[in-house]
Amino acid sequence: MKRPEILAPAGTTEALETACLYGADAVYLGLQGETSLRAFARNFSPEELVRASAHAHGKGVKVYLALNTYPHDAQYEELPGLIRFAAQEAGVDAFIVSDPGVLAMVRKGAPSMPVHLSTQANAVSSHAVNAWADLGVARVILARELSAEEIRHIRRNTACELEMFIHGSVCISVSGRCLISDYLAGRGANQGRCTQPCRWDYALVERTRNGQYMPVMEEDGFTFLYNSKDLCLLPVFHRVMALGLDGLKIEGRNKAPLYVATVVAVYRKARDVWLQDPEGFAPRSEWMEEIAKVSNREFFTGFFDGRPDQSGVNYDFRGYEQSHHLAAKVLGHADGMTVLEARNPLIEGMELEWLSSAGERQTFLLNGAVSEGESLTHIRPNQVFSLKTPFVPVTGELVRKAYSEGDKVVQGRGR
Repeated sequence: MKRPEILAPAGTTEALETACLYGADAVYLGLQGETSLRAFARNFSPEELVRASAHAHGKGVKVYLALNTYPHDAQYEELPGLIRFAAQEAGVDAFIVSDPGVLAMVRKGAPSMPVHLSTQANAVSSHAVNAWADLGVARVILARELSAEEIRHIRRNTACELEMFIHGSVCISVSGRCLISDYLAGRGANQGRCTQPCRWDYALVERTRNGQYMPVMEEDGFTFLYNSKDLCLLPVFHRVMALGLDGLKIEGRNKAPLYVATVVAVYRKARDVWLQDPEGFAPRSEWMEEIAKVSNREFFTGFFDGRPDQSGVNYDFRGYEQSHHLAAKVLGHADGMTVLEARNPLIEGMELEWLSSAGERQTFLLNGAVSEGESLTHIRPNQVFSLKTPFVPVTGELVRKAYSEGDKVVQGRGR
């Protein structure tokens, strides 16, 4: 049985460290600048990349560097130096590319480095996969517009490694190649600067009726007609595992550490449970409950069972659903106390939940917090404090808190 990698997004050093702690086999990240399709993520400076790669490798986690924009000639000038630096100084494990010119440059500048083809290249057939393999690609990240049967056919008729997305945001355009952001906001999606206009609310205006809005659907005069639900393949995960792929990828280089920790831990658990007993495997309701606690636009299974219909669009979108937020992060231990850094305002008596990287979840009350010898009843974001906990956490683990009832939607549509 093939043991596919669980690949986690890492838009920041903290997200990378969190992914390593909560069970990722590999992380993918980008450099600061215009070489990666997540230019709005924090991303990594060259110096940070060296440290991030060393940290990940120390945890047995691979590092894949995304160079997956479609650069113009002027943007190619910096690539040879970046490629050599990432391969020789930072020691990344593979490059992710979309553009044939970038592929050729990587093959020349780092000939021994594995190259992965980005989903942005839209490989949807065994013929395309084999053609890319002939050009030196070691792994193809398949387009998201593929059904399980199509992926199965590609697997039977190709020899190179294959990877697919299993969770996260879905672009309304074909493999992310969209011009709407460029047109409406002057920020090109193919250069990593998409403003996500597919998440905006729209209404129709007829040419001769200036200012008279005509809703496409009756929802306060607006509709989110481009707003795809998020991909989640947990309900069909046994069929995903049966495809015999090499990588299972989680989208989200703009996501916060709590998102990374939660989603990575769930899919890692599902993968490991399947490997232990493929025949007896069944998705567990608590996995979906856990996934739903972090930012999402509701879920669907994408193209896995064929072309999705209108049920794959969240027409009533009013913000990202999320039932929990990050309360604190474990910094270490001192004098029998757990040292934490608050990430949101905390008040004595609150019920919090510790997320163990070993898979446990334990609730406790916030009582007896101290800072510099003084007792605390109110704790500010970023304030460091200590308290006795009924468990011994690992440095870097997270503590979360449920939102109050009626406050479970995080507003914001990506503008």
